[in-house]
Amino acid sequence: MFSGIWIPLVTPFRSGEVDIESLQALTEHYARSGIAGFVALGTTGEAALLSDIERVTVLQAISDVVDGRLPILVGIGGFNTHEFISEIRRFEHWDVAGFLVSAPAYVCPDQAGITAHFDRITRETERSIVLYDVPHRTGVSIEPDTVRRLAEHDNIVAIKACVSRQFAALRELPINLLCGTDADFLDCLAAGGHGGILASAHVCPDLFVEMDSLMQAGNVDTARGIFERLSPVLRLLFAAPNPSAIKAMLSIEGRLADEVRLPLMPASATLVEQLAQSRTVLDELRAEIALAMQ
Repeated sequence: MFSGIWIPLVTPFRSGEVDIESLQALTEHYARSGIAGFVALGTTGEAALLSDIERVTVLQAISDVVDGRLPILVGIGGFNTHEFISEIRRFEHWDVAGFLVSAPAYVCPDQAGITAHFDRITRETERSIVLYDVPHRTGVSIEPDTVRRLAEHDNIVAIKACVSRQFAALRELPINLLCGTDADFLDCLAAGGHGGILASAHVCPDLFVEMDSLMQAGNVDTARGIFERLSPVLRLLFAAPNPSAIKAMLSIEGRLADEVRLPLMPASATLVEQLAQSRTVLDELRAEIALAMQ
């Protein structure tokens, strides 16, 4: 299950409130795009900026649309282990595939503390757990030796890895490796990774699905050719704090309002203009792929 392209869904807002209509339209659009699954309430979904009621509302809205067609992971984060467990217990009521769980943020535990954190969490749920190693947000890394120890738990099944230098070591472990840094996606697959949880797949899910298929089939050069053409667009999509540029691009496409929640700010006018111009690259790539398949 934990392979291929997963989209960590944005949370659309309109006039400061969660825009359920846009969220469900987005969910339906991506459910038909060939992706492998969704992450609800992840970093890209601005989950840390949502209230408890809003988080429940967002998950319910996504679940209603997906209706079992694709697996859903629920993002779980926070500062202390008790907080993580409370969130997991709350979301156990939904038919989700599992939880995407980070190390605690800000407090910077050592590797023994991270191990104890996940040991405790695995006892609270029988659902699958995907580790989320994102040290630029949490302040600590889940080191490969720690992952090796945690992989002994039956329900720890994968890791979303954001540190490219660790890809090779993680691939040797008995869990699936999912790329969490969009710019390193092909390098992750080349190192033996199984897919990615990628914010930029909001903008071009078809292209990421195509590159994943090409890599799995051994057509590395073709996949890298697409990725190299796509790279300038990816740089623009992360030229502002995530998900500001992603939402700006989706707004250009008419899929949601260009609105994030403070302390995030919308993409600048200059960046929005650059994003609009970059759509030409996406259109050209799609046309070339369609022509090559004829």
